[in-house]
Amino acid sequence: MTDTGRPPPSPRRADVSGASPPSARGLWALGFVALSLIALVAIPTYFGQRVAAVQSRFTEVVEPAARLSATLGLLKARQMARVEGFILSGDPLFRDYYNAAIDEEDAALDSLGIYAQELDRDVFDSSPSAAVSSDVDRTVFERVAALRSESFDWRFNNRIIFERGPTEDSRAVVRQGYDDLQRATRDLDLSILAKVDASRRRMANEQRLQSRITLALALVALFATLIVGRVAYRYRDLTVERERRRREAVQARREIDALLEATDDGVLGLDLEGRCTSLNRAGARLLGYTESEIRGRDVHRTIFHSNPDGTPAERTSSAVLAAAAQGQALESTEGAVLWRRRRIPFPARWSLLPMIDGTELRGAVLTFTDMTEALEREEALRRAVRQREDVVSIVSHDLRNPLGVALAAADLLLDLPLNEEKRRRQAEIIRRSGKRMQSLIEDLLDVSRIEAGIFVVRPSQEDLSPIIEEAVSLFALQASSRSIELRVDTVGPVLARVDRDRIIQALSNLLDNAVRLTPEGGQVVVTARVGGPWVRISVRDTGPGVSPDIAGRIFDRFSQGAGRDSGSAGLGLAIVKGVAEAHDGTAEVTSIPGQGSTFTLRVPVAGPEVGEESPVEVSG
Repeated sequence: MTDTGRPPPSPRRADVSGASPPSARGLWALGFVALSLIALVAIPTYFGQRVAAVQSRFTEVVEPAARLSATLGLLKARQMARVEGFILSGDPLFRDYYNAAIDEEDAALDSLGIYAQELDRDVFDSSPSAAVSSDVDRTVFERVAALRSESFDWRFNNRIIFERGPTEDSRAVVRQGYDDLQRATRDLDLSILAKVDASRRRMANEQRLQSRITLALALVALFATLIVGRVAYRYRDLTVERERRRREAVQARREIDALLEATDDGVLGLDLEGRCTSLNRAGARLLGYTESEIRGRDVHRTIFHSNPDGTPAERTSSAVLAAAAQGQALESTEGAVLWRRRRIPFPARWSLLPMIDGTELRGAVLTFTDMTEALEREEALRRAVRQREDVVSIVSHDLRNPLGVALAAADLLLDLPLNEEKRRRQAEIIRRSGKRMQSLIEDLLDVSRIEAGIFVVRPSQEDLSPIIEEAVSLFALQASSRSIELRVDTVGPVLARVDRDRIIQALSNLLDNAVRLTPEGGQVVVTARVGGPWVRISVRDTGPGVSPDIAGRIFDRFSQGAGRDSGSAGLGLAIVKGVAEAHDGTAEVTSIPGQGSTFTLRVPVAGPEVGEESPVEVSG
């Protein structure tokens, strides 16, 4: 065995000599790109602010100073003209005009002095050339001061002329002072123009610098993008494979979630110990727990803790836990309940199936459905069947009575030799019985049309007052025979677009009930009032009223009250509701038990054109 004396290779040395790992190169490239993008945003923004500041300085300081300088030249020329006018004419009005121009000049000089101080400060350029420019700029305020001094001397001479009057050499003195002012004004203008040129050059330089830096940063960002593209190309195969696996996992997860969420049944997972492991959205809605809240809870203490009668259920005797532990299927029994959050029960149908991974039992899956609506629909169906059977029984009874009367009267006509008066009396009995049967059959047909959604109205513009009077007249004799006050309370014409015959039919049904149920000496009042786009036709009686448990379903088809009065098949109020809804209106009832009821038919003031049929599907 020989020893070469060389140390074993160092992993760290290999790392140093070798190339950087791909992940490190990718991170460096991404960092470089991020810095480039930040610079691409921040640096142009910074230079944009500089350009904006220069533009703002130019707009707010340099340009107003230039305009004020030009204004001063015009004011001096105006003053010169007024002094010369005074020298030539001696008119004192020129002195007033001159003083007004002096005030304007003072205001302009004060403003220009402020701008001159701003122009003397240069905060945007710190280069050596800027220092020289700054020295030039500081002469602006001095030139303004020099102009103010020259202007003061010139004004003093002019004031002497205005006070003593013009002399032979006044014009020469004024002209000499005006020439000095013009020189001072020109010097000020040149200084300000130099500032204007310097500001424009500075703005152009800033903009060129901004453009160049932006272009350089764009090239850097492009180079960084190329680097990232190169690294991304090298990672392509690995990324594709990773993405494929991720898509497969996501797709599998989505399929499972879709299966769980597509059903309205709750799906609850539990382990062999009876602890909840998962819950779908429908189950969370039914139980009142979120998946995170129910995970880890004991399923028996959470939803099976009590029997349907509210007595506690022992965990040791739980069939669900036993079936889950043994891998057996289990179904709920009749009348089973589950318990929501806050110990609220609900009728449920559930099933338990084992969850097996290969050959290993992992737990169980409990699926459950809220049976509340199903039981309510079943009960409603039973109630509807009972009501329909009651109505059929009532209708057959009501048809049998007039039919028996008619048959008996016909037998008398055929078997007995009656005189003319008695024969007419029996014929009238047959006629009344036939009309009664015809009315019952028409009511049945109308209810059938309402159920089928083919109940037709033909509305036209009508005055409801004569319609109400006609309907009331049909029951006047019946009301008078029982000493019931039957009256109409309307004011003037009440116009609405309705089907005359259908409204009379609905009012007749309401009046028939009101007159039959109102005790002797009572009162039935029919009113019609316009309120907005609606006309409310109300029939108010002083009968026994309607109990609250019946008022909510009194207009339903095949619905009966607590008791049944003779002469009624129980179809009238369903027809009233159908007539109202066919007119796009409503039928309502308000009642105080023992004091009477008010049935209101609401129809629209405006509706379809005259003669237009309006088949309406009437909801029950």
